[in-house]
Amino acid sequence: MLRALAHPAVALTAAAVLLFGHIGSSGSTRHSPAHDSPGSDAPTPIDAGHIGPYAAAVWWSSLSPATRETLIRSSPEQIGALDGLPADVRVAANRVAARERLSKLETVLATLARRVSAPASEAELEPLLQEHSYLARVVSGAVNLYLFAPDRGALVEMTGEPATATGILLVVPGTNATVRSFMVPDPVTAFADWQVDHADPSTPVLAFTVLAAPMPQLSIDLASGPQNNTIATAAGASYARIVEGIDVAFPGLPTLSYEHSAGSQVGSAAEEDGAHFDARFLAAGVGATDGYTTSPGTAYYAAQATDDINRLYAGFQVGDIGYGVGPEEFPGITIIDPGLSDVPVSAMGGMLARGLTLHNRLFSGDASANGTVLADVRLLLTSLARERTG
Repeated sequence: MLRALAHPAVALTAAAVLLFGHIGSSGSTRHSPAHDSPGSDAPTPIDAGHIGPYAAAVWWSSLSPATRETLIRSSPEQIGALDGLPADVRVAANRVAARERLSKLETVLATLARRVSAPASEAELEPLLQEHSYLARVVSGAVNLYLFAPDRGALVEMTGEPATATGILLVVPGTNATVRSFMVPDPVTAFADWQVDHADPSTPVLAFTVLAAPMPQLSIDLASGPQNNTIATAAGASYARIVEGIDVAFPGLPTLSYEHSAGSQVGSAAEEDGAHFDARFLAAGVGATDGYTTSPGTAYYAAQATDDINRLYAGFQVGDIGYGVGPEEFPGITIIDPGLSDVPVSAMGGMLARGLTLHNRLFSGDASANGTVLADVRLLLTSLARERTG
């Protein structure tokens, strides 16, 4: 059984042993005594993916404040990625990690600036400068990172005040999302930011924009494009673990998962791997793969423009290609009119471009482009919070 250790030095030593223990595979988020129970005799290395969120929370609560602070500063990447820990702890640890990464990045940029024989091109500098600007905002406190694991294509940004939140919004970007999508002038956090800024004052919202793992990228190659359902399915396992960690950190708060495009398969796969949501909202979603069944106690919503590009293949699947359960075919799902209208076009090229434009608008945080759905999700979040509090 994990327990508090009286002497700080002893506690820190024990924590370090746990923290840097044997590294294994993450596996499913489904509870198992050997994986999640703090009383298990199995090894419990404190490293992302190698201990259940509940056990991590118990372990963290057993440490003294001094030991916690030492771990945040000495092992920020591990602590910042540990599901089950309080959100403010993870944000603090990831701020330390960002400061260290920023320092290394500045060294790289300075080296490139001194390179005379082969000056750095704009293409070489742009991603580095984007990351530098983003990390500077993290270090300053303007951005709160709940998870920062760019080396494995994962990043979770938190918006809102954890101490006052009455509900959780999880926003899952879809096709073409990458870590750099958080660093551009129009970031993937725009939808979450709008919901936090415009929440009913009586029901404040805490939002997480979740890139759980690499997402499919637009491609005519069926093996690497969004048609390949295995990419989003694999991300679902990571999303399930993130959701479980948030449930542990914020017990009792209702959760709404807003999933765009291929992000809806991430949500569907996460459910099959043990995640539970009070509500899911499929925004221009691909739906789910063959064999998917809805989860009891979850309310489902879908919004999709009549000419959304995803309608060209919704409900079609052959093995790893496609999604056999269309977004509007979930049993009991509520279909919402997104209120999107544009001038019809007849040329095939124009129709495809229009379908893609309508598709992308459902992830916008601009009320002039996506006002109906932004307002509907706001109402849903308010309703969920009030139902929970009575």
